[in-house]
Amino acid sequence: MDPIKSISVREQVADALRKAIYRGEIRWGESLTQEAVASRLGVSRMPVREAFLMLARDGLLVLENHRRAVVRPLSPEEVADHYDIRSLLEGEAAARACKNGDLTDVLACHEEADRAAASGNADAFVEANYAFHHAVWEASGSGNLVQLLEQMWNGLPPHLPQLVPGQVEHSQLEHRWIVEALMAGDAETARTVMAAHIRRSMVEFLHSFRGFAPTARDAKEEVPQGPPRTPGPADGGLGPA
Repeated sequence: MDPIKSISVREQVADALRKAIYRGEIRWGESLTQEAVASRLGVSRMPVREAFLMLARDGLLVLENHRRAVVRPLSPEEVADHYDIRSLLEGEAAARACKNGDLTDVLACHEEADRAAASGNADAFVEANYAFHHAVWEASGSGNLVQLLEQMWNGLPPHLPQLVPGQVEHSQLEHRWIVEALMAGDAETARTVMAAHIRRSMVEFLHSFRGFAPTARDAKEEVPQGPPRTPGPADGGLGPA
């Protein structure tokens, strides 16, 4: 049996605020006070203050003073730019992971994400999803890439599995394609599939929140239907998805 994980009150408050912002229940530019949020959620001001700090770090809130924050507007262009940069960096990390070898942690994290997906627990999958991506970054052998990607991950946190129906299934299928390319040592396919995985997340983000819509360019890069090349048993892959 897996150990039971206790989620702190501040994390629960941050999660509730994050969902309310992305779902449009709290508007872009709206001012929030610790007192009002604490009263609405039935908690003390301290975890709300800590949640404000967490969401400010993630780029969702701008702190006005020690008791008030404003929801920072996100433009479609800003979201697209964030994901474009991530797709380049994560694609490079996946390509380097093919050359640098040890995929033990990547495979273990992929299996854990499979278990989280099968359980139907989107919160658990968010953590497993981060662990999988982080394992790929580490497998690249580049400390600079890891540092840059950790900063990008914090800048626009990947909570889509908690918010968009079908996101968990999409992610795990694409993770499998990434693992197949990594095991085959196919750097260019790993780069391409990882980049497409990140761009697909961008398209779903833009489609799902606050009326965002993808640009004409992004519409051509929507959900991938399959990996550019599916490694088979002959070249060390897992076979067709």
